[in-house]
Amino acid sequence: MTRAGTRTSRLSRYGLSIAVVLGLAPLACGPSGPEMAKVYGKVTYQGKPVTQGTVTFQATSPAGRNATGAIDSQGNYTLQTETPGDGALLGDYLVTIFAHEEPVLDYIPKKPIPPKLLVPAKYEKSETSGLKATIHSGSNPVNFDLTD
Repeated sequence: MTRAGTRTSRLSRYGLSIAVVLGLAPLACGPSGPEMAKVYGKVTYQGKPVTQGTVTFQATSPAGRNATGAIDSQGNYTLQTETPGDGALLGDYLVTIFAHEEPVLDYIPKKPIPPKLLVPAKYEKSETSGLKATIHSGSNPVNFDLTD
């Protein structure tokens, strides 16, 4: 009788182990949800790299999500939606570029000093930028050569 009880106990532990493994399996299968694609590029103004700022892709679909990327000193950016470099969801976007040179102040001015714009202000709003992008599966280089 002792043997049968031990055997039943082993079987129930074995069954419990299988249930736990099968229950956790979906967590190890990788990300789920809409497909993401890598998006990167270069921002130039009058043929020269924009040396700082932010590129924002605003989703045109209500189900979409925005993606942003910081512009580095060479004018390059890489988009992220949730984690650095993860890219953007597939679809259409309106694009804005915010690029200001922030003044270094070691005193308190009597009158605020407006930041120097590195690109025309029209690029800061999706209604006036005129910039659009469509993201497809795979790698998406999207460059912006801005003018006045």
